Amino acid sequence: MSIVAIQFGFRASPVKWATLGGGACFGALVSSAQAYAGKGFLAGEGPSASEPDAVDGRFRILNQPAQGRILVFDRGTTNCIASVLSKPDGTWRLDRLDPALVLTVVGYDDSGQQNAAVQDWVRPAVKE
Repeated sequence: MSIVAIQFGFRASPVKWATLGGGACFGALVSSAQAYAGKGFLAGEGPSASEPDAVDGRFRILNQPAQGRILVFDRGTTNCIASVLSKPDGTWRLDRLDPALVLTVVGYDDSGQQNAAVQDWVRPAVKE
């Protein structure tokens, strides 16, 4: 039995070849990540020094920037299509998302101090 890697979309998936009574059995895992790929992005960034009143999208716990998990779900199918761990300053970024998607973004506090925060009906921004 040998294991070979074949690339589907953006991810490599293991393929097994096995001989069963003179026949061959083929199995592969196909990634659905390519269905959600595009030129859009989601980001949690702090306001710049030149625009201090701009929206602050950093991950926060008790209104203080912190580290936490961000999961992104396709609103139509509820498939989790991306996840990221924010930096300790609360900033995070996910690239290569289809800008036509309608998403639900959930931020989880792994320390257990606060419940999850949810943003619904989110669309990825397009890279300039």
